[in-house]
Amino acid sequence: MIDDVIVVGGGPAGAACALWAHQLGLRVLLIEAGPEMGGLQRRSPYVNRWLPGVPGRTGQEVAASLQSHLVSAAVPHLLDFAVKTIRRGADRAPWDVSDGRITHVAHHVVIATGSRPRHGGFVETDRVGIGPGMPMERLPMAGQRVAILGGGDNAFDQAAFALQRGARSVDIYCRRAPGAQPLLQQQVDPARVHVGPFHANVAAMTVNGTPYDLLGIQFGFEASIPGGLRLPLNDGYIHVDRRGAVPGFPGLFAAGEVTNYWQPCVTTAYAHGVQVAKSIQKGLRHERETATMLQDAA
Repeated sequence: MIDDVIVVGGGPAGAACALWAHQLGLRVLLIEAGPEMGGLQRRSPYVNRWLPGVPGRTGQEVAASLQSHLVSAAVPHLLDFAVKTIRRGADRAPWDVSDGRITHVAHHVVIATGSRPRHGGFVETDRVGIGPGMPMERLPMAGQRVAILGGGDNAFDQAAFALQRGARSVDIYCRRAPGAQPLLQQQVDPARVHVGPFHANVAAMTVNGTPYDLLGIQFGFEASIPGGLRLPLNDGYIHVDRRGAVPGFPGLFAAGEVTNYWQPCVTTAYAHGVQVAKSIQKGLRHERETATMLQDAA
């Protein structure tokens, strides 16, 4: 059977899109590469202070709620299905979504694969964490000298968390003036923030010659885009119009942080997923009404 919609990615944007598409009466399949839904929220043991109406919930609790909601609403979904290619057949044939072994087919595909931490050439080890959340939480901070590389919100948040967990000292290194929100910058002693060129030597565990026990790489995020297509990009993210449609690729949509369309967060990802589901439903309804009119005219 050909589905109306395949949604690739089970984070907030993908879950919202699939839930709405399902409840709007469309045949939908939600595909997630990991063992459970939730996207980047699965990595976060911290309370999400930015999610309206859900006080005191950690990112991991938000992810678990997404999973349970999809199950209770009977939204068709697959886990542990890592999409390798997304392709469209010739002459406006439906879209193929494949992991290299199994192929699923739909008239519309929504890419909601989110983003991933930039590694900047570093590799995670027992002394190096890349990105916020669990990669940093697994490092033993108590009594350690910690260097955080990066100047955004996550860099300052992770510095504060390291201090709360008993780090002996935490220094932040950023090549330009910090871009973190003032509220987050206030969590760190300005004397510990070093602005300008820096060189991190992982083998020696030094930054600009100063020794450290642990390194935290907080270089922000980049879009996680499946292969098989040459898509229009905007600063490395999939370019979409106001409906969430990818220009030049009929039937292809993208939602959430893979697009960088709105301020990236859980709330905007939800909204974008809903917007795309409604756009697809309206398009299908228009197509079916047009087909009926043509049949009646004949």
